[in-house]
Amino acid sequence: MATPGRTYGRPNSPFGVKWFFKPSMGRVIGRIPGVNRKSPKVLAVNEVLENLAGKPDHPATKCKGKDWKRFTSCLRKEMKALNIKAHVNARAPEIARTYGLEL
Repeated sequence: MATPGRTYGRPNSPFGVKWFFKPSMGRVIGRIPGVNRKSPKVLAVNEVLENLAGKPDHPATKCKGKDWKRFTSCLRKEMKALNIKAHVNARAPEIARTYGLEL
């Protein structure tokens, strides 16, 4: 299960930084990859998606192979179809208690 705190991400250098070219600035930019999970609601959504991992019901699996615009549109539709709100409302208070987070 996902836990609160900073995720590792996928750095592309031995220094833990992800380097990429930013055309609008005309130079290479370094960013620290990963996200900082701190919401029990986000952790509850991640729990649902982790349970679907590797199955054909996973929203990303259903939408794969499409161009970016259609992929994001399909992903939004599939996430709404999962009806995650009921699970989030049930699990978020328990996750908040477990990790000592504010709801």
